[in-house]
Amino acid sequence: MTRMVPLLTSLKTLNITLQTPLETLLGTPETLPTTEPSTPQISYTVADANLPSYNIMPYVKKHVAYLIGAGKFITAGTIYYRIKKNGASVYNGSVSVPANTYFTINGFFYDITVGDVLELSLWSSVTNSNWDYKAFSIMVTRLILMNRQRILKPCNFSAVTAYPALTLGNPAVYSTYAFYTYFDNDSLIKNLTSTFVFSVFSVGNTYGMFRVYMGDNLAAGGAIALTNATYRPYYYQNKVPTQIIMRGLKID
Repeated sequence: MTRMVPLLTSLKTLNITLQTPLETLLGTPETLPTTEPSTPQISYTVADANLPSYNIMPYVKKHVAYLIGAGKFITAGTIYYRIKKNGASVYNGSVSVPANTYFTINGFFYDITVGDVLELSLWSSVTNSNWDYKAFSIMVTRLILMNRQRILKPCNFSAVTAYPALTLGNPAVYSTYAFYTYFDNDSLIKNLTSTFVFSVFSVGNTYGMFRVYMGDNLAAGGAIALTNATYRPYYYQNKVPTQIIMRGLKID
């Protein structure tokens, strides 16, 4: 009698290397204008070197860019901001800032590619406010490793990193968010903040193996302003898997 035995691919270990965030702290703060500047103060052009690297190139992946600008108000006022992608406005907003308080603008861009120009403009209702900090980082979301083998047995999220980790300007994390995993019908399976093994995992087309929270699930093409009397930048982190070990089930 012939036995029908499902065949598995070889064990695959996907390593995702997230790049060190780009950070700049100005030696002398720059005064903010009281009208929107014609040239944004903060601008980054996405390069290959900014993207995460992969020891196995995924079949599908999306990238989320995280752009930060921060400064201080001496007297109380309002900070206005706008983020742009390739010259087109993506989002704009404003927030009140108390006296002697720092502001941080956290801008997110979903599905960016090499060559995209990402910008942040800042202006103020008062003449004695300034900016002096900027940062830029990119993370991966909606990743699919294999095209044909979408049923994984097992799927081991074996390393998870809180990203980005910023170092300049007396930084503090406002909140760190889990990444989301989904069944192939796009229903949420589990929010993960640490390593986890699924005995069976079925990969869907919409969200892939996972998606990050900030910049994809929330604020995908948006910006959030935070204020704090002590911390600058005051920012968000995503938990992002950096190693996934898996076998694909051959069902063809």
